[in-house]
Amino acid sequence: MKKILAFAFMLIVLLLCTNNLEAQRARTKIHKGAQGQKTVIHKGTRGKKTVVHKGRRGNTTVVRTNRTRTKRTKVVHYHYRHLPKRGAVVKTVNAKAITVRHQGIGFRYYSGIWYRPSGTNWVISRPAYGARIRVLPVGYRKIVVGPRPYYYYYGTYYVNNNNEYEVVEAPMGAEIDSLPDGYNVTTVNGSEYYELDDVYYMPTENEAGEEILVVVDDPTQL
Repeated sequence: MKKILAFAFMLIVLLLCTNNLEAQRARTKIHKGAQGQKTVIHKGTRGKKTVVHKGRRGNTTVVRTNRTRTKRTKVVHYHYRHLPKRGAVVKTVNAKAITVRHQGIGFRYYSGIWYRPSGTNWVISRPAYGARIRVLPVGYRKIVVGPRPYYYYYGTYYVNNNNEYEVVEAPMGAEIDSLPDGYNVTTVNGSEYYELDDVYYMPTENEAGEEILVVVDDPTQL
């Protein structure tokens, strides 16, 4: 009889552990970036989110955030409202623009804005990941995600790499002030998100009560 009770107890414990593991897996999503990075998102029972970002070089960044959605009152491109719209087509670029060749494309770069060639015209766009510049644009914003610093300007994220600044994917959980005009608005269950370059942002506030945007998981896939 004791052996039967002990077996039954062990079976119950095993079932509880299995159910808990399945529940954790249901709250966990894994995303693989274009550069080989892996982002693991675990949603807690109280709405808190833990993001573990594993870089292609093996470095790991952990971000915990419990930002809540707020209604934005300023236009999303408030800080870049004086700059051209992302996706705009222009015939010429500033004569002081530098040429940055990457992945077979001769980009032009000037004052934080990237131009991709399109026939005889230029399209204002995000550069390819891995493109580098030597000096950050005036007005850039430093963002610390976990232990790693990023530099943000006009929808583009950079990291310091051998005294140059390399274009990288947006880190999950990054908090910025504005996007360039040209973003898309996506509504999911009555809530608005802003999308630029396949990156989604949720409107929220920081501790000082300032309106910010935080990089979040694709809400259309939740």
